[in-house]
Amino acid sequence: MSKLTKTVGKWKLWTVVSAIIVAAGIIVAAIFGFNADYTASDVKTMTVKLDSYVSVSDVKTEKVKDICESALEKAGLKDAYTMDGETSGGGELVYVFSAKTDDKKLAEVKTAVESALETATADSGELAGAILYVTANSERAAATLAAGYLWRAALAGAVVLLAEFIYIAVRYKLNMGAAAAISSLTGTLLTVALVALVRLPVTASLAYAGAFALLYTTVTSMLALNKMRENFKTDEYKEKSADEAIVSSLPVKTILAFAAVSAVALVLVGAIAVASVRWFAIAALIGVLAGTFASLIFMPAIYLPLKKLSDKRAAERARYDYKKSGKDKKEDAPKEDGKAAPTQA
Repeated sequence: MSKLTKTVGKWKLWTVVSAIIVAAGIIVAAIFGFNADYTASDVKTMTVKLDSYVSVSDVKTEKVKDICESALEKAGLKDAYTMDGETSGGGELVYVFSAKTDDKKLAEVKTAVESALETATADSGELAGAILYVTANSERAAATLAAGYLWRAALAGAVVLLAEFIYIAVRYKLNMGAAAAISSLTGTLLTVALVALVRLPVTASLAYAGAFALLYTTVTSMLALNKMRENFKTDEYKEKSADEAIVSSLPVKTILAFAAVSAVALVLVGAIAVASVRWFAIAALIGVLAGTFASLIFMPAIYLPLKKLSDKRAAERARYDYKKSGKDKKEDAPKEDGKAAPTQA
């Protein structure tokens, strides 16, 4: 007897456990919010905007960098990193500092850079004719994902769940479609809730991790349901009880192998990727665990009462049809005997 036999009949337990985890995740997210990505911390910046006459790839841009770095060195400021790029009007250089950087020193650097650039852009200067603007700002990192982004992700997930339900209900059975959709929804909600509970840094990649969990649970649930449908057609499985038929039809090794391959792939991606992708890989690993639970334990447990109800109705229909056919035969019997009886003179 499979060890899963003890779990398949406890759909109420697994429903309560899943509901508690999801509710805990919602409460934590509502009170504390999702954990903001530490790489997106508050910063202060100094931006030098260059007009269309000075391209960021031009040699003159190096002169602008030299002026800025010289002013930073004199003030004793160290930037975290520098960004440069093209804009519609030309280009810009952005120096990014820690949020703890002294505002007074940053203002002094801004003034020094403006003065040096004014001299350099004079008629006799190295940047003659160029127009440059210097600004200093404080930027706050967003601690939560945009509401519109979350709604779009939720809508996309709802569409996938509906498509999954319709496909499996039409191709297999209605109760199988319901079990698969509920299982996929549970796996996705558990993934998001666990990410909130373990306080993983959240970026836009959370939506991708949720999508991964949804697709993973959908695939593994369909593997299980496809095996069940094939086995339920055989005479051997028709004689088994509903729980025995479900448990013995689960492709446990196939699903666990799929989970292992997915986990290894995510570990490799996380090992070589940048920080934001690494957090996606960790969240997706949680999705693999939640999806495996949903397809191997939760889905069979949810499907069992649905199958029992379906089998009960099928048995009632069979008894009704049998009684109806027997009644029809009794009603037809005298008529046949009367027609067959010979007449006497």
